Amino acid sequence: MYTYKRVLFRVAFATMSLPVLGFAQSDLTVQLNDRNVTINSKGQFTYIGERNKVNNLLLTDSISSLLRIKRFGQAHSENPKKLSWVDKGKSTVLNFDFKDVKVEVLLTKHPDYLKFEVLNVQYEDKVELLQWGQIYTLLDDNVGQSLGAVYNSSDAVGLMGLNIKSTGGFEIDHRERFGNAAQRLVKGSVIQGFTRNRSKQRQDDNFIQELTEAVPVLGDDARLKGSAFAFYTTDAASLPRVIEGIEQQEGLPHLTHSGEWIKRSLYSTSSKFIISFTEQNIDQCLDIAQRAGITNVYHPGIFKTWGTYQLDTKAFPNGTKSLALCSDKAKQRKMNLGAHTLTNFITTDDPLVSPKPHPGLQLAAVTVLHKSIEPGDNIVILKNSNLIKAYKKDDLLPSKTDNNVNQNREIFAIRIGDEIIEYTEAKVSNSLIELSGCKRGAFGTVVSAHEKNQQVGRLASHAYKVFFADINLQDSVAINLARFFNEGKLERISFDGVEGGVATGHNRYGGERFVDVFFKHLDNKNIVANSSDVMHYAWHYFSNESWGEPWWAKSFRESQLDHRLGVQKALKEDLLPRKMGQFSIKENTTLKDINWIMGLCAGFDNGVDFYVSPAIIKANPEGEQILTAIKRWETVRMMKTLSEEQKEQLRNVFTLYELTGDLNKPGLRRIETWAPEGGQLQKENDRVTLPAHLLERKDNTVITFDYKHHSQVTEPGKPTHSEVVFNSAGENQPIRFVIRVSSTSKEKVEGLHLKSGINQLDIPFVLNPGDYVILDKDRRLKRFDQSGVLLDSILPKDVFNINKGQNVILIDYKALRDKSGPEIILNIAFDK
Repeated sequence: MYTYKRVLFRVAFATMSLPVLGFAQSDLTVQLNDRNVTINSKGQFTYIGERNKVNNLLLTDSISSLLRIKRFGQAHSENPKKLSWVDKGKSTVLNFDFKDVKVEVLLTKHPDYLKFEVLNVQYEDKVELLQWGQIYTLLDDNVGQSLGAVYNSSDAVGLMGLNIKSTGGFEIDHRERFGNAAQRLVKGSVIQGFTRNRSKQRQDDNFIQELTEAVPVLGDDARLKGSAFAFYTTDAASLPRVIEGIEQQEGLPHLTHSGEWIKRSLYSTSSKFIISFTEQNIDQCLDIAQRAGITNVYHPGIFKTWGTYQLDTKAFPNGTKSLALCSDKAKQRKMNLGAHTLTNFITTDDPLVSPKPHPGLQLAAVTVLHKSIEPGDNIVILKNSNLIKAYKKDDLLPSKTDNNVNQNREIFAIRIGDEIIEYTEAKVSNSLIELSGCKRGAFGTVVSAHEKNQQVGRLASHAYKVFFADINLQDSVAINLARFFNEGKLERISFDGVEGGVATGHNRYGGERFVDVFFKHLDNKNIVANSSDVMHYAWHYFSNESWGEPWWAKSFRESQLDHRLGVQKALKEDLLPRKMGQFSIKENTTLKDINWIMGLCAGFDNGVDFYVSPAIIKANPEGEQILTAIKRWETVRMMKTLSEEQKEQLRNVFTLYELTGDLNKPGLRRIETWAPEGGQLQKENDRVTLPAHLLERKDNTVITFDYKHHSQVTEPGKPTHSEVVFNSAGENQPIRFVIRVSSTSKEKVEGLHLKSGINQLDIPFVLNPGDYVILDKDRRLKRFDQSGVLLDSILPKDVFNINKGQNVILIDYKALRDKSGPEIILNIAFDK
């Protein structure tokens, strides 16, 4: 050690001997290749950038912390009072000094990254969260939201959790597709992570269930000790190499195909056929896939139940032995099989529920019976009315900004002992909770008498009419699924519904843990997996993402097309291989449709998934041509023989091409251009829920997607209307529409009107919950109740036209004084 007026010390590390430089315990500077990272004695990053230049990548007007804590019972996190460090020869120990709490962190330097690992937390039972970051940077060209990396054309900075309890981002009460390990700001970006103390029981409000009982996690994952993150900064071109290196060095999941990292392998985006194969028809299914150049056949609904994963023995008489025979047949053709499930969802007919419910089924708002009940009772009284929100139907999710789509579709049920009881209504009565309209012995459970003060809880549920496991039972569910995959020799899965992991009360950690436990129990871990959401740790397991479903539009091309295209940039920034979602090949699907989607995929370097069957291919007049076209496009994509100029042409969503010439040097022949029937691209949640008998329709009639509006409480003078924008391919024509008021609304709607330019169509009716208004070709404005009884009919004034081209219509009603108004749904009809 060399001593001057300020102390300079050099530290040798276990991995290499390049120096850490410190100055009088005020600055700690670490060298990473040609870059320096400096942390001050307050535990704040002060410089990240090239060693020989002053090009700080940090946002210097924001405080970038390395580590903070949040205590139980406190709303806000706190920064350390000071940071000190001790040279240990092959590492450096950082000591974060908080008020009454000290956190000891081991800093180890690797060639491309710094590893921070928590060795000890003094008074750990007082600390709820360790918060890593927030680190504010200037980089915002590309933001890997789940990966936790930000980068531009020259520089990259990132923060990566090194075990599953070291989670990217922060917890939220609503669903996010990507997470928030990295976020784009108005200026620059921020990266962050955390570890939660999961050793204590707590209640959690989430978008699946309020007051979820988050039971303690078993094992070391419950502790803050062992929380570990890698911090890295590098040139942007080296970013994939650095990430792969961290995976390998730190023992993170590192999936490969034929020895190549799955994130680099084109196989990760290989297209698949989704077919309900059986032991009897497997050869036919493999035949059509092989003729299309498809290497994976994927079963959309192989399970009779979810939870213990009972197999349909009609399709597979010898259970997983029959399934393994199917996999062997696929392997002989250099193909493989996969199967679909809904991650941690548990069906009500699974042995985990019926006839004896497992004690690990997820509960919410646990309380006790106010008085005993006998087998014939259909009213149940619970103590503690403060818990009512967990038992009743809520209009809004806990975020208070999103509608609760589950409110009329989930299962409303409680568990008392070994009995499940469904109920129809929950209300507060004399500081108690009264559940009425009860169905005793639901789902095959045994009706019993229950004593006063016996424990009872709401069973967490979902619109799919399922239950969930708590975080510890969920491990068994994941192991059950892995065992099934091992026995059936399956090699592809989609963790659909992975967001259901939040039902455990452990937020996105619940979903990540399910994926992790599943993979750890696989015999062959190098399978292809994707999911409905991307998460920080599970990012390492996912080979691709394939978002977009075929169910929501009549047209082959239009279902969720805007959503499919919209996620491409974010997935690319997250360094994830991409697919274009699922499409359904039917008897009337055309060769043009297939050329369109396969060309679009080639333009985006994407694969695609097709619902199809041997019978469909036989019934479709162009069936064999469709298979041939899929094979040609998939071959060209895998061979990488399309030029960048050709790919740019193919990314034009409204033009379709076919391949010409030799596949080693393919040409493109333009076939035609097209336009969406509804006048706009369908977004992820766009639906047409208008009953078919409302509005007169012909073959050329277009019904717009549901436009939803409810008035908001705003500052005085701020507009409250919603803007409806769509395109019409037809000639100018009088507007036709239906406006519906939600039947679950608790308020009436007055002063309803539509406005186009200077023209305003006033609707003079007062609408009750469930009422709807129709203006159709008879030009009369009619009001009906929810039973379809006509209540009013008038000739309206100031009816305006739907014009050819773009239309902008404003919809609004008289705002309530001090609260948001009820939701109304508008559908517009026009002839093209």
